[in-house]
Amino acid sequence: MKIGFSVFPGWKEIKDQQIRLVRKAKEFGFTEIFMGIGPGTHWNTPVSEAFQIAKEILAEAGEYYTFVDINPEILKVLNSSPKDLSNIKKAGFKGVRADYGFSKEEIVDMSKQMIVELNPMEITVNELDYITKNADPERIKATHNYYPSLYSAISKEVFEEVTEIFKERGIEIGAFISNPKFNLRTTLEILRFANPFDSANYLSKFVDRVIIGDPIPDEEWLREVAEVKESNITKIRVKVYKRDEETLNFLKGKFKVNKDKEYAIVCYTNREYRKMDCYTKIFKGAVTVRGREIWIFNKDLGVAQYTLIGEIDDINMEILKMSNEITFKVVL
Repeated sequence: MKIGFSVFPGWKEIKDQQIRLVRKAKEFGFTEIFMGIGPGTHWNTPVSEAFQIAKEILAEAGEYYTFVDINPEILKVLNSSPKDLSNIKKAGFKGVRADYGFSKEEIVDMSKQMIVELNPMEITVNELDYITKNADPERIKATHNYYPSLYSAISKEVFEEVTEIFKERGIEIGAFISNPKFNLRTTLEILRFANPFDSANYLSKFVDRVIIGDPIPDEEWLREVAEVKESNITKIRVKVYKRDEETLNFLKGKFKVNKDKEYAIVCYTNREYRKMDCYTKIFKGAVTVRGREIWIFNKDLGVAQYTLIGEIDDINMEILKMSNEITFKVVL
């Protein structure tokens, strides 16, 4: 999985912070930068001025794959067209994201000049097949939209269905996550207020690239997204109640995942949990232990003989359902 972040050159108030981000993020393994120069992000900065500022930022971004959101109106301002993207290429961009307003023929023309990122919500299957047949496949990628307005982002069902169309055709695809500073630019509504680690972890099950949509994420959030990228096994974030040495050591192991049970997902390991079972009230998200097994319940139930050690939230439950082997990321 590749990871990236967003920069908005026309947002002049945070220009210096964005340049610092470009310099810093590479230390955490970030390799992509999405740039938005349209008026949707910074109404007071003309596209032409935002483009000039983008050139300054691109001077710091030589090691990154950088791509810019375009539509016919933006191209007109930049004295460009689908047949001539030379001004964008000379500025230092390596790709363009065709947001809306382009025909399949125009997308093929653009792909002859630089990488073209498709908008999965603007391309039909027939158009996609035409593009993959006529364009250089190495120059075709896709990145989902982000949706700043509350409740406006797409459902996980639509996301999975659309993403699969591109994956079946071997097209590298990306999606956006928000950050807690803004909680705006997310592809999936269920991830709008999610922890960046959880959002990246969830998307890693579907896409090749995860991009932080909101600008100037804190270093902590860069580190959490990078942790997902670097991990070779799925980590489930669990809030732990019992903080004794036995419990914390038990959670450090690797666990196989069994999804056969009616009311729980069972994670099992070879290590024995050396504490007595006790009776507890079972609730949705409860993380409990019996012997070598961790039982994570998916429903509010009655009292049963399990040792309660913590809980997980709905996003981590969804990630767990898609996993066959896991470790736990402990939150105290």
